[in-house]
Amino acid sequence: MNDELEKYRKMHSDIKRLYKECEIEIDKLKKENKTKTITFREAMGKKGFYAKLLSLYGEYGIEDME
Repeated sequence: MNDELEKYRKMHSDIKRLYKECEIEIDKLKKENKTKTITFREAMGKKGFYAKLLSLYGEYGIEDME
């Protein structure tokens, strides 16, 4: 059981990190005026996916969206 909890905590931490990385990449691409690129669209899609996961954590009282 302890091993499962550690795996969950690592996954949770990674999802939060990946969400932040997407935000940084999106901001960088916006500053470079590259909002029409595939890279930008992929980053937006990933950010939405990670945001949904974090919101599900919130629905279960595990995580508040920051």
